[in-house]
Amino acid sequence: MRQDLAELTILRCSNCGSDLNGLSTDVIFYCSECGRCWISDERLSPVSIEFVRLGGSGSILLPFWKVDASVNIQNRISRRKSSVSSVGRLREFTGSEKGLTESDSGSRKVRFIFPAFSTSLVLSTGVRMHRENFLPEKVEHGKRFCVIGGSVGRDDAALLARAVAVGVEVNRTDYLASVDLEIEVHSAGIYAIGCMPEKNVFKINGSEIGILCAAISDSDEILKQNQDFSG
Repeated sequence: MRQDLAELTILRCSNCGSDLNGLSTDVIFYCSECGRCWISDERLSPVSIEFVRLGGSGSILLPFWKVDASVNIQNRISRRKSSVSSVGRLREFTGSEKGLTESDSGSRKVRFIFPAFSTSLVLSTGVRMHRENFLPEKVEHGKRFCVIGGSVGRDDAALLARAVAVGVEVNRTDYLASVDLEIEVHSAGIYAIGCMPEKNVFKINGSEIGILCAAISDSDEILKQNQDFSG
């Protein structure tokens, strides 16, 4: 049961009635008994969950947001790496002489995946994950899983998706001068992605992407609760 200034929320699965376990900062709760996932805003509401790159023994499942959205670019301006003046005296350059190029505006559908747990590297991780293909797996019927640490709410996920979209534009091969974009979220769900604790890093299975444990505020508690569940 969680208490705030507004109301009490009973942390119990609305599908099977089992108690929902999580960290003190969690807003996303996975029911290990029936496999349903819930998010707490004003009340517990269902949210979809899929499992990705489960891995073998020792792998833990961390929650990530999967946000499908349209990225609408109103204005994007890139520049040359450098600009040389053929005139010795001082004068104002035009945009063209500075090497500025305005790209065509447009819209495209994009899937963003980034941590649903608290980490100082959420944006850089989301940009790196944008380059990879994360496909859900079929899970063994009746198998129980532990997914904890989901402290990023649905509204914050939409804001972070926009920030990741900007980060993706910055990381393109040209030299970005400015970008003006908005996103329209079509759907948002949870990916439970298998990660392997290695030294001081949670490494995403089948990937070179690693998230420093020191950047995850609840890393020790996540490891402990996962060990208690498995042991």
